[in-house]
Amino acid sequence: MVQKNSVDKILIITGPTASGKSKLSIKLAQQFNGEIIGCDSMQIYRCLNIGTGKITYAEKAGIPHFMIDIIPPNEEFSVGQYVKMCKNTIEDIISRKKIPIIVGGTGLYLSGLLFGYNYGNSVKSEAIRKKYEHILQDRGKEYLFSILKEIDPISSQTININDTKRTIRAIEIYELTGKPKSSIINKNDSFEYKYKMLALLPERRLLYENINNRVDEMISSGLVDEVKALYKYKHCQSMQAIGYKEIVEYLDGQTSLKDAIESIKINSRHYAKRQITYFKNMKADVDYIENYSPNDDNAIIDNIEKFLSEEL
Repeated sequence: MVQKNSVDKILIITGPTASGKSKLSIKLAQQFNGEIIGCDSMQIYRCLNIGTGKITYAEKAGIPHFMIDIIPPNEEFSVGQYVKMCKNTIEDIISRKKIPIIVGGTGLYLSGLLFGYNYGNSVKSEAIRKKYEHILQDRGKEYLFSILKEIDPISSQTININDTKRTIRAIEIYELTGKPKSSIINKNDSFEYKYKMLALLPERRLLYENINNRVDEMISSGLVDEVKALYKYKHCQSMQAIGYKEIVEYLDGQTSLKDAIESIKINSRHYAKRQITYFKNMKADVDYIENYSPNDDNAIIDNIEKFLSEEL
């Protein structure tokens, strides 16, 4: 039962890939008259469905979902754009007396939403970008990424090594400001809503098993054909996502399908580990659900009921 003050609050469900966020969020939306806002930097792209683990129409169970399928695969999308659109969506949901439930594992989007990261407005330098583009050509993406890890280890946890454009941008910001991209915060743009944030952290062995099983399901569901249909976008930001870049390498003849599948599993497990590290280092009020399993859902629902019933 939702109390009168609950419409002034929001829920945030985060955690690593394959941790069970979507299924829990549907239960919460059904229980608390909620609507779901995606927080996933790859699910924003239309046509990238199987490889991003995008929730299906049937799985939505009639619950409205926002910030999913909002741009075509050949467009880029920034944290600033996400924050602006997300806040507008929160206001819309609240205006209809519903509970906004933000669901996803993109830590940078959550940090931008909660703390108002403003690095997107930082000054730019074409000379610096050119310098690191030459370094990329001469030394390779691994060396370029090692520079980022040295100066900004937090950002290196959220940027894929193959996303050289974002890597260079983060290094550029550091050179121009003397500060890591991850530390540049606009204190005047802090989050204005009361929230409860849960981070689902399944036992590591089970999480990795879930990831491996999910990859196998993606392949059997037609991931290769999905990537073939998107092949013309292979140089776009969207196709740097795990699951897509590996299949592109297979289609380009750089690896076998078996090895590509194994790379997806390995890269997904590494990504999950980076996500967990990021969430545990977030300077936010987070309830960490250690060793999470669906058996914990009833206790979680009771806890959220108390939060929503509290006087503001």
